[in-house]
Amino acid sequence: MIRVERKINKKAIISLILLVSFVLLLTAAIAVLMLPLRSSAQSDYIRLHIVAQSDSLHDQAVKLCVRDDIRAYSSELLSGCSSPEEAWQLLYAHQNQLLLTAQKSAERYGFDGPVSIDLGVFPFPDRIYGEELVPAGDYRAVRITLGEGEGRNWWCVVYPSLCLPETADIDRPVEFYSSIFRWAVRIWEAIRK
Repeated sequence: MIRVERKINKKAIISLILLVSFVLLLTAAIAVLMLPLRSSAQSDYIRLHIVAQSDSLHDQAVKLCVRDDIRAYSSELLSGCSSPEEAWQLLYAHQNQLLLTAQKSAERYGFDGPVSIDLGVFPFPDRIYGEELVPAGDYRAVRITLGEGEGRNWWCVVYPSLCLPETADIDRPVEFYSSIFRWAVRIWEAIRK
């Protein structure tokens, strides 16, 4: 009988241990990096949802104009609110003014179809605003529908205000980046501390 001796290659074992350690460290670092994303209870948010008549350029432009006017009105309306319940009550009490604002805005930009408003609970997908994670779920929302509402929609969190600023840098050039590189930099900075 022939006996085969196996040589244990120390370099292979060390390489395997280092690889497993690296994968575990990378997994832990990614988990730590995800911690800064704060998430609040769904009841803490009230969302604004604008649905366009269609996907035509004109209808999408009207949707954005209505969005801007509704955001301006709701921002002023909710500026003194200290709780989601107070904000919801104000939005509910002023829904006719919200509708009138949306109708006037749509008409001003050439839309002559119906505009409707619904206050209720609607499903929304995950969304990240800065470092605030708003998880998917059912949220109280103000939904404004232009016409049949068959176009692309737009949404944000109206309370607390997580909507992008109205004066967004439209002329700012597009910035491309690598998420993996940014993670690596954050890991490196965390290790250095």
